Amino acid sequence: VIKNAFQCFDEDNNVTISEERLRELLTTMGDRYTDEQVDELFRDAPIKNGRFDYMEFTRVLKHGTKEKDEEKAK
Repeated sequence: VIKNAFQCFDEDNNVTISEERLRELLTTMGDRYTDEQVDELFRDAPIKNGRFDYMEFTRVLKHGTKEKDEEKAK
């Protein structure tokens, strides 16, 4: 389900989605996030060159960010 949804928004079929597009989706669709919530998500997210990679995106959804994992281990 997540992969299908991600593919719908992966406009250039390179298994990534732009930071701007994801922000737009998170603030306008479904359970809308505030800009502050999106900023917090992006602060901890594995964004490379302004893009989210599908595999990292699903890892964050399942397990949280690496920074949060490291904090829990302390």
